[in-house]
Amino acid sequence: MFIQSRGDKGDVLPRKKYLKPIIVGAALAVAFTIGAGNVSAESSLSTVYHIYVNEEYIGTVNNKEQIEKLKNEKLQESKREYSNLNLTLENIEVIPEQMFRPVFNNESTLEKLDKELDVVVESTELIINNQVIANFNSRSDAEAVLNAYKRSFVSNSVLEELKIREQANIQPSSLQEGKSRTLNVMFSEDVSLDVKKVSPDKILTVEQGINLLKTGIPKTKIYKVQEDDVLGSIASDHQITLEQLLTLNPGLNKDSVIKPGDTLNVTVLTPIVHVTEKIEALQKETISFETEVVEDATMPKGEQKITQVGQNGEKLVNYLIYKENGTEVKREITSEQSVKEPVKEIIVKGTKVIPSRGTGTLKWPANGGYVSSGLGQRWGKLHKGIDIARPSDLTIKAADNGKVVSAGYSGGYGNKVVIDHNNGLQTVYAHLDSIAVSAGQVVSQGQKLGVMGNTGNSTGTHLHFEVYENGALKNPMDYLN
Repeated sequence: MFIQSRGDKGDVLPRKKYLKPIIVGAALAVAFTIGAGNVSAESSLSTVYHIYVNEEYIGTVNNKEQIEKLKNEKLQESKREYSNLNLTLENIEVIPEQMFRPVFNNESTLEKLDKELDVVVESTELIINNQVIANFNSRSDAEAVLNAYKRSFVSNSVLEELKIREQANIQPSSLQEGKSRTLNVMFSEDVSLDVKKVSPDKILTVEQGINLLKTGIPKTKIYKVQEDDVLGSIASDHQITLEQLLTLNPGLNKDSVIKPGDTLNVTVLTPIVHVTEKIEALQKETISFETEVVEDATMPKGEQKITQVGQNGEKLVNYLIYKENGTEVKREITSEQSVKEPVKEIIVKGTKVIPSRGTGTLKWPANGGYVSSGLGQRWGKLHKGIDIARPSDLTIKAADNGKVVSAGYSGGYGNKVVIDHNNGLQTVYAHLDSIAVSAGQVVSQGQKLGVMGNTGNSTGTHLHFEVYENGALKNPMDYLN
């Protein structure tokens, strides 16, 4: 006799899956009937065994030893392959029933049982953000993987110190200047462990688990093609093969031409879990001094002097530093304490314009043009200045205020003008076609000195321009504004 079972919500569950024999009433009723005719009921009853695997009805046999033999054989066979695992069988239920006319089929039932009954391992599942990542033989294996992954980014001594501090409930002492300490190490994601029976081939070793977490999982992202990119280099840069790149991008082949701005699907390895390290640090830092410029109308323009030398200050800054997988991702200031106040630097700058004194800044001495030859060795001798050619017009101008020292013909220089700017600088203008100033004349910045020409040792119309500071030849390009 069989009855139907009901599920949690009162629904009638399928007969095939959940019917289980109820034998007491039927057996007693038959015994009573036979007993009335002086027949021994017990001597006519036979025991059969109904088999269920994970609540699924498999069949009926009349020999329980055959079931045990099959279970042992399956276990022993798997142990030869997975000798290091704690193997067991799926949930199997054997329910005996006494019957007068027993119905059973040993061969087909045992054949089906052999097919349906799996050897499993009661594993520890590693779950990250509600996603099963891997299965391990034991909880200790799973924890060993997680701890080893932490040690990839945080030293073992730091982890041990944290463990001791936590177990003893020790509060950290005051942090010393220039020192830092780790306050916490945790996973950024929700990490949990659970128990689950799985097939032995799903079990990872500790080493495999560590490699999985370190390698990460591939995720597809969009890559924008850059100048000089080719398919092979893009694949290599993203650690995939050319064939994998082509599979990710249907329509492309190895001979396809790609252009800058095109987009391709590529894969990148993304960490499965991040180790977050929270660090406290106390650092001494510099407070840069400010500079104040005070104008002095009695001091010539271009001159300046420091009346108060600036000095940097110092402060102690307490930081909370957050690292993810060894890389700093955030830094917060929790407190600051001034140790030494900075001293402002005060500079007095002259504003008085003296016509014969330069401003200290040289302006381009022509109307446009370009440097056709620079300072340095040329044709076996030193070229002492720069040559400026092809201006928009041929006017030559004073680079700064000053007094004309000389103005006239000077051998290989041709027509030459020399200006003393009365601030240590002196400028020379050569090969002029004509000169518009005379010696002793005071000139202002930008004033016309003459016309560009080709006089003296010259191969074409241009201006030869030299700069001297305190008598020493200088590169004009370092002074021209």
